[in-house]
Amino acid sequence: MKKVFFLSVILTLLLSVSAFAQGKVGVVSLQYVIVNCDYGKAMAEKMKAKFEPMQKNIEKDATELKKLESELKNQDIALKLEAKQDKQREYRRKVRDHQDSVVAFRQKIQAESQKEQQPILERVQKVINEYGKAKGYEMILESSGGVLYAGDGIDITDAIVTELNKLKKAGK
Repeated sequence: MKKVFFLSVILTLLLSVSAFAQGKVGVVSLQYVIVNCDYGKAMAEKMKAKFEPMQKNIEKDATELKKLESELKNQDIALKLEAKQDKQREYRRKVRDHQDSVVAFRQKIQAESQKEQQPILERVQKVINEYGKAKGYEMILESSGGVLYAGDGIDITDAIVTELNKLKKAGK
């Protein structure tokens, strides 16, 4: 029992001493960095060019579905039961096809986005490491990873974006 008490006292003392150690801590928003750095902007343009035609097709299909639904409602009284059921089946099939297309589209975007972000994240990590060493930071945290408060001077996100943009302009 005395050993447990003795160990807990030592542990408490060690933790309190480390709490008073002077260390510089920074906070970075990776999402903000990716969206606002030149690499991220180039990726966004590439993604837009690649997926905009697919997006327009999906929107076109949605418009056609609304038109078909409207026709079904307007012709509801005039159609015979069998013709009405055929149109309803056709409409449900088209709705399922559209939903499948939307899901596939979102999955393609997500997969491509992850593939495109990987080299950017590697550059970001490199820049953060170099920036942290150069500026004397003990620790740099990601702001959405549980940081509930960060003072104004602790957020270095804009500085990281600036460093990344310098790296892109240098052609690296």
